[in-house]
Amino acid sequence: MTDIAVIGIDAKFGAHDTIDQVERAFYQGTSLTGSAAGSPEDSLDLVTSCLDTAQRLTSSNQLQVSDIAMVVVFDSGNELAITKLTQQLSTQCLSCDVYADLGAAMTRVTELTALDTNAVALIGLNDTLNTDKKIAAQTISFDQDFNGYGTFAGIASLLLASASFAKRQQAYLYSVIKGFARGALDADVAKVSIDALAISGVNASDVELVEVSALKDQQMILSESLGLISSYGASESLHQAISCARSIVGDSGGFTQVAGLLKTVLSLHQRYIPALAAWQQPNEQALTAWTESSFYFPVNARPWFPNANGAPHTAAVSCLSSNNSYTHIIVQENILVDDLRVNGYFAASDLTLVVVAGDNESDLQQQLAIIQGSSSNSLSLKKIAQTAYANAKNSSRYHISLIAESLSDLEKELSLAQAGISKAFKDNSEWKTPKGSYFSANPAAGDNLSGEKSDSVAFVYPGIGATYVGLGRDLFHLFPQIYQPVAGLADDIGSSLKDRLLNPRSIVRHSFKDLKQLDLELRGNLANIAEAGVGFACVFTKVFEEVFDVKADFATGYSMGEVSMYAALGCWQQPGLMSARLATSNTFNHQLCGELRTLRDHWQLPDVADGVFEQIWETYTIKATIEQVKLATVNEPRVYCTIVNTPDNLLLAGYPEDCLRVVKQLGVRAMALNMANAIHSAPAYAEYDHMVALYTMDVTPRIKTKMYSSSCYLPIPQMSKAIAHSIAKCLCDVVDFPRLITTLHDKGARVFVEMGPGRSLCAWIDKILAAQAKDHPIENHVSVPVNAKGTSDELTYLRAIAKLISHGLDLNLDSLFYGSIVINIDDVATKSKSTNILKN
Repeated sequence: MTDIAVIGIDAKFGAHDTIDQVERAFYQGTSLTGSAAGSPEDSLDLVTSCLDTAQRLTSSNQLQVSDIAMVVVFDSGNELAITKLTQQLSTQCLSCDVYADLGAAMTRVTELTALDTNAVALIGLNDTLNTDKKIAAQTISFDQDFNGYGTFAGIASLLLASASFAKRQQAYLYSVIKGFARGALDADVAKVSIDALAISGVNASDVELVEVSALKDQQMILSESLGLISSYGASESLHQAISCARSIVGDSGGFTQVAGLLKTVLSLHQRYIPALAAWQQPNEQALTAWTESSFYFPVNARPWFPNANGAPHTAAVSCLSSNNSYTHIIVQENILVDDLRVNGYFAASDLTLVVVAGDNESDLQQQLAIIQGSSSNSLSLKKIAQTAYANAKNSSRYHISLIAESLSDLEKELSLAQAGISKAFKDNSEWKTPKGSYFSANPAAGDNLSGEKSDSVAFVYPGIGATYVGLGRDLFHLFPQIYQPVAGLADDIGSSLKDRLLNPRSIVRHSFKDLKQLDLELRGNLANIAEAGVGFACVFTKVFEEVFDVKADFATGYSMGEVSMYAALGCWQQPGLMSARLATSNTFNHQLCGELRTLRDHWQLPDVADGVFEQIWETYTIKATIEQVKLATVNEPRVYCTIVNTPDNLLLAGYPEDCLRVVKQLGVRAMALNMANAIHSAPAYAEYDHMVALYTMDVTPRIKTKMYSSSCYLPIPQMSKAIAHSIAKCLCDVVDFPRLITTLHDKGARVFVEMGPGRSLCAWIDKILAAQAKDHPIENHVSVPVNAKGTSDELTYLRAIAKLISHGLDLNLDSLFYGSIVINIDDVATKSKSTNILKN
């Protein structure tokens, strides 16, 4: 068969009124709750719903409903309803056919698109819902904890066309259906799957995502699971992710069948592996088969990075319908050159930012009263936020940032704000709530003491030790603008970002203990966390540069964060070269980490074989001053102060027994960091020349950002050797972080953004500058983390934005309020031409 282009997408069910809200549910793997769980308004009028979805599909493609054919999947068994639906829809479009299963519908779609005369709307719907079942987060029937599905009224649809029709129409292609196979009753799942792969010209190993039916009938569960395991083999462990729309939309007939295909299209288009949020582990009788297969079950959504060979991503849809008909569909990504695949994920979130602007307290209180009136006049939270954002786009001196998830939330935050900002003005202080709402009466990025607006933004890059499992997994979907700039940094960006380590794959859900062990193993390999740390520094930086239009005036790095700084700010022409160098680096795999041979030579300890771990180095955090440590280590040649975090907090490292002896002498508590890498110590100088060679790379034209190094506490010129020597010296010397921060503040930095995991640097910056303020008055500052382990990326960024806006920083926040995954045909002209993967 020839390829079928997907040129339109739409869906609606329960509380999810738009395709962007549906897509958000698919990504998160979340089920319906609250008003979505069986409220009366969730029932569907079949004809009206089909016409409405067809209207949305066609309008984005500059077509009329009368220009298309409709193929509907509706398996109610009510012949009268089917006849009525067919007759009424046929009068509104070119033709209408209704089928009980997706396979029959796809056969008809293939016939219609082969005519090359019009587009075809494939529509799946269900008009009934099960109100008896309590709706909660559901797993799928392959899970040992499965206890049934709910049933929902809903509609899912795709606009399909031949390749040539799509080209003539200049339509945007969300993905391409490469082929499918269908079996009759009692179909052999393995045979049909293999046939579909052959028809599509695709190898089983090319497929990385499989959308399953996971019906609740035990025999069908075994037929589908064992058939898929057989057809996809076990050539590569943990290679194909399992996805299932039924875990979200329930057992909802034709709606669920088409929703599975739509979910696959969205995953390919948005380049993510969707979550099976409630998954635990396979049924006992199938556990061994799944464990030995090529599949895994992702409990969290994660980015789907480009293939290193440039090939498009490929997915499959396994559809076993209730009439025992089986269909296997192969769908492929449509790769575009310089393509920005926008979405409405952030804009569709319940989490909402409401910005209030004014030049004084009176202005602000007046605006708060206006918003309070809007919230009581039945305006939606999103509409209130959009209006407030439009009104706040001016040069007002003060900004209040309110965070809410509902109108009732907003009412609470408004009430707190009215009293809170009055006190903030009176005390010249800040106001904040547990939700994250924020206001500062003394904006750090406002006018300086001379009354002038100053360059004041500093990006501060943390060390690599804070990297953790799950780091930044939602960022590429929250901010699709960064996907291609980040992907272009390396030939295999997934490898550079350590995707398999940060987003571990499994058949059985990882326990808390499992994740803790994975974190420890991650932190134990210096080369891996160094590479991941540098990669994610680029990710965090691109969010500010590409999304918020914020560039750094100053920058610095904490320990190996200095390497991250140069890479993230674009100082090197090919930062991706660092991946291969670190992977094969003797310095970071064997000398200063791993077997720690530099230490063994320095301390005259016997060598060990490669891969043998013996704890001869540990790093501890303690409360002490550098002067106290110097006195306590006079007769301890194997103990070093490696980093000074604050005037009274530092890192002590060296031979564990000797370190603990010093700790006891100091009379303080020590917390081991489980970091066996011997940087920032005298023995590291043995590797100085090797580090210079490692970090010597061609540089780009000079950037405006002033980059400060702990090697000299001065800006480093953007020259290859200067950068390489700066890094090498930084990694050998003690880091005096207080000196670094006070230097930046003295030079004009006021807004410090921690560009990495955690908020340790922010806490230390606040403490350092508070100590300095005790000695003499200094201008206000703000420190803002952009990642917090255990808190969603979405909420963390919203809280960061709230603080930055209130401190006077000018950010482009359009993507928080506007945007959709739907691409209108008018926008296609601005896109680059697509790479042709269609078979004409």
